[in-house]
Amino acid sequence: MIVIPMTRGHLAGHFTKAQQLAFFNAQGQLQQLIDNPALGGNCADKSAMLNHIKQQGAQVVIVNQIGERMLGKLLDAGISVCRPKERNSSLEQLLLAAKDTSLRLLDTSSAKPSLHHQAKGGCGEPCGCHGSGGCHHHNMTQSVLLQSKQYVSEAHFSGFRPQK
Repeated sequence: MIVIPMTRGHLAGHFTKAQQLAFFNAQGQLQQLIDNPALGGNCADKSAMLNHIKQQGAQVVIVNQIGERMLGKLLDAGISVCRPKERNSSLEQLLLAAKDTSLRLLDTSSAKPSLHHQAKGGCGEPCGCHGSGGCHHHNMTQSVLLQSKQYVSEAHFSGFRPQK
């Protein structure tokens, strides 16, 4: 399943601020279009968005911009995140980009800092931030990915998870 956050029929500028989430199968057929549960902007709304994406069996999420915390949570869930070269790509080009492993974001360093989360002093999640100047839960994601680098050359459509 490929997820594209959309606003006015195009790839949204920011993942959690998209008006809708479009779910496509591997053949590029629209399976579901929902209003984005994260539009409320709080931690619970963003968690609802993430949970729905996981429940639908998403393998790839296409983004223009994404915050480091959400990117880390997607990567920790085994969901690949793709940033296409052109934001204003057609739907067909976006679906093709989802298959291009060179466009995958591999760690949170390529995401936007979660400044709003830091300013609030954290949300109390077990990510270790607790108002200590930033959220550091993504360090685990980076180390797991570095340990798994051997699988990058064997990447398949569903992402960078090792085959069992």
